[in-house]
Amino acid sequence: MMPPRPLTHRQRQAQETKDRVIAAARALMAANGWTATTIDSIATEAGVAAQTIYAAFGNKRALLEGMRQTMMRDSKIPELMAQATAEPDASRRLGLWAQLVRQQMETSYDVISIHRQAAASDPNVAADYRKVLDSRARTLAGFIHGLRTDLAPGMDESTASDLLWCFSNEEIYRELVGERGWSADRYEHWLGATLVAQLITASTGPV
Repeated sequence: MMPPRPLTHRQRQAQETKDRVIAAARALMAANGWTATTIDSIATEAGVAAQTIYAAFGNKRALLEGMRQTMMRDSKIPELMAQATAEPDASRRLGLWAQLVRQQMETSYDVISIHRQAAASDPNVAADYRKVLDSRARTLAGFIHGLRTDLAPGMDESTASDLLWCFSNEEIYRELVGERGWSADRYEHWLGATLVAQLITASTGPV
C-alpha cells in the first residue's frame, strides 16, 4: 500500500480550521448543552464566520460526527483494541480492555455525553446514535467471541457481551471517578479485576 500523499498547504489550513471549529463546539456543548449551543456561538468561539462552519460541516449534526471522529483519532482506541485482541492471555486481555475504556473516558467522556444528550432531543441524531451503539455492540460481541474458550462455566457469549457492555458504561466511570473521587488508576484496576471475576472465573462474589 502506497503511503498517503501529504496534504497541500490549503488542505492543511482547511483541516486546522475544522479542528478549531470542532474544539470550540465540543467545549461549548460540554459547558452549555447541545440545544443551547448555536452555530453562531461556535463561530465566535472558533474565531471564524458562521458561513465557514456551514460550508465545512453543514449543520450541528455533522459537527457531532466530526467530534466523534476526532475522539477516535485522539484517544488511540483502534490501536488499543488491536493490542487487546492480540493478547493471548484472557486475564491480561481484559486488563487491556479496562485500559482501553479508561483511555476513552479520560479523553472522550464529554463527547459521549454530548452525543447522548443530542440524541434525546434530535430524531436524526438519535438515528445516528443508534448506529453507533449497534456498532459498539458488534465490537463487544467480537471481543467476547475471542474469549469464548476462557469464559466461566455456564457463561454464554451473549450474557458475557451484556456484562462487558454494562461494566464499560460511561456512567460508571462518571460515578466512580467524577462523583466518588476515584483515581483513574483505581478505576482501571477495578474494571479489569471485575471483568476477570465476572467473565472468566467461577467466582460471583465481590472483587
